[in-house]
Amino acid sequence: MTAHTAAQPLDQQHEHEADYRVIRLHGSSVAMGSQLATVLQRVPSPFKKWPWEEDPQFLQACAALVNDVAPWLWEELAAFAEQIGLRPEQGLFVRAGSLPHGCSAVAWRAHDGRVLAGRTYDFYMRMRTRHLLITEPETGYAHLGMNGGLVGGRYDGMNEHGVFVALHKVMTHRPARHEPGVPYHLLPRLALQGCRTANEAADLLMRLPHLASFNYTLADASGTLVALECYPGAPVQRRDGDDVIAVTNHYTSPQLAPFQGQRPTADSRRRLAALEAIGERWGDGWNATVDAVSDHESGVCSHREFGATLWAGVFDLGARRVAYSFGAPCRNPMEHYR
Repeated sequence: MTAHTAAQPLDQQHEHEADYRVIRLHGSSVAMGSQLATVLQRVPSPFKKWPWEEDPQFLQACAALVNDVAPWLWEELAAFAEQIGLRPEQGLFVRAGSLPHGCSAVAWRAHDGRVLAGRTYDFYMRMRTRHLLITEPETGYAHLGMNGGLVGGRYDGMNEHGVFVALHKVMTHRPARHEPGVPYHLLPRLALQGCRTANEAADLLMRLPHLASFNYTLADASGTLVALECYPGAPVQRRDGDDVIAVTNHYTSPQLAPFQGQRPTADSRRRLAALEAIGERWGDGWNATVDAVSDHESGVCSHREFGATLWAGVFDLGARRVAYSFGAPCRNPMEHYR
């Protein structure tokens, strides 16, 4: 063990080196795409490319789907791509960073009457891009949320109407055939900028074709709590909660569970069970949610190399109150935003 790792855990070292920043976007879609291009540049992906990323016809078909449901989002992506020298359709899958996996969420009705949500985003600790984007668009609803480098997308967040959304990767078999669909990182953005309620967001995500296997958590200030489980080419499965909904990184629906094969799910199930028990936490609902996302015993807050908690958020959907920790919530302050 080297001196610096003895003094500081490796994931904490990466926290200090990561590109945490707040980016404010406003105005027209083209203006926001141009604003992003002034502060971000394309960076190589550390992951194996999807087969369609270099297929212009496939990308154009996906772009047509995005343009059909949200022309404002397509304009932003195309403006960013063109400004950095790419074809417009390549804007669907641009990974960007600054210039010179497990994820968990819970939404619940607290004993004090508030509707609250908590979220951790866990991924490779070496993922450097970790941006909070505060967006005030000409078209659609103002919102704020986090992004891990895929331009145009949001990985979680809340909008001005109190709609909360978060995504969660599910490890599955790759489908035998790939059909055009909407990229996973753009789906929360569509919900945040285009929907006034969780039901409206759920209806949108259920009718759109999906490119990847993900779960999504949706909630709103009325107390509607929804989990969606998605696999390319299969019907989206919806699960509703009365007082609590928790979502992690495995399918609970019998229809989709076979796509996971023999992949281990014990860690994901342990986090799910811990978050579903949040109703047993009495006292202030906000503090109970902070405690839930900071929990090490269940693994919701994690420091593993391939599943480190890169950020966490707590959301009061009625008060439109948001707090994010830039890093693991057990050792970083919650910064408040509205």
